[in-house]
Amino acid sequence: MVRHKGNIFEQESYRGVGIREVSAVMVTFITLSLLSGIAAVCIIANFNEVTARIAIFVANALSSGVPMLIILIAFIYFVVRLRFKWHRRFWRW
Repeated sequence: MVRHKGNIFEQESYRGVGIREVSAVMVTFITLSLLSGIAAVCIIANFNEVTARIAIFVANALSSGVPMLIILIAFIYFVVRLRFKWHRRFWRW
């Protein structure tokens, strides 16, 4: 239930006077900040392993033909788009 419609900056907690108000936004902010901090510490602690895994992933992606598939999809997209523009331009004049 919204106390004042249209006020997006209003506090979300309606617990009453004297009780510390903790909004859902603040809980989400604290949770994501803690998770981000833990992830940063883990990445720094295992930096060599993380970079090795990233390198292996990129090498596998490049050797599997993913770049060729992306280039093919982009080429088809641009050809279809260009043909559509030519078709529209033909009927305008």
